[in-house]
Amino acid sequence: MAEFQIRDTTRNDFVSIKRLNDDFVKFTSPMDLARIEQLHNLSAYHRVIEQVNQQSSEKSIVGFLLAMRPATEYLSDNYQWFDLRYKNFLYIDRVVIAASMHGIGLGRRLYDDIFAFARSQKIGHLCCEYNLIPANPVSAAFHQSYDFHQVGRLHSDDQSKIVSMQIANAM
Repeated sequence: MAEFQIRDTTRNDFVSIKRLNDDFVKFTSPMDLARIEQLHNLSAYHRVIEQVNQQSSEKSIVGFLLAMRPATEYLSDNYQWFDLRYKNFLYIDRVVIAASMHGIGLGRRLYDDIFAFARSQKIGHLCCEYNLIPANPVSAAFHQSYDFHQVGRLHSDDQSKIVSMQIANAM
């Protein structure tokens, strides 16, 4: 039997995070270990969800969520878009759940955790984006279930990617 636990990320987790991110790079963006460390150092919230086998005590990382506060030196167009418009927020840079774990509520557990974290820190909003082109309807439905709503759109320079800029009240 397995159970799941959420905990703060450590540097020992970076290889597992890279592997997970690589599996979903179409919806996120590439990260090598140096980039993961850089984002980790910029983050206000960086947690993993671990599967724990109760019989063997073996643990494996099956998801992660990474978020930044305002006025962080993060050179992401999407993050900077929110940073120019909002003052009291957490920007969810990426959330990834292993494909084999989809549909069992692990993304919800991470989102419930970050919403609780935001409330404990008196952070007013959670911000994120998801792809409209290429479409990511699973992410769209998931974020709508947390009352995220669109506050803008961003287009890549070559128009091959369009993202929906989303915000939700955290309080």
